[in-house]
Amino acid sequence: MRIYVNEIKIKDDRILCYTEQSTEGFTDAGQMIVDSDNYAFVHLLDDGSAFSYLIFVQETWSMLHEHRDKKVIINDTLELPSFKNELEYLLDNIVGNSNYGKSFVEAVEQTFELV
Repeated sequence: MRIYVNEIKIKDDRILCYTEQSTEGFTDAGQMIVDSDNYAFVHLLDDGSAFSYLIFVQETWSMLHEHRDKKVIINDTLELPSFKNELEYLLDNIVGNSNYGKSFVEAVEQTFELV
């Protein structure tokens, strides 16, 4: 299942992300991948029987960048403790890496101020 983050609020030390679909019963699968064709970071969620994709589209990146030091909470209940480390790992791998596609790399580098 593809679950899109469609709203982000910042409160204290948290990035509060909201989706239209319920995330009840999901846990943090501890891995993030990218969808470079659709300019998205995709955090994997586990419901015990299958993985679902929590999708952060390009419009959400600036909020993620500006508040990288905060905890990520989905729908007020699901904390993603691996989010920060996974995002940092991907950003390190994306910089200057044409395997992700030139325009995707440029968008990431610009938004996350990596160059």
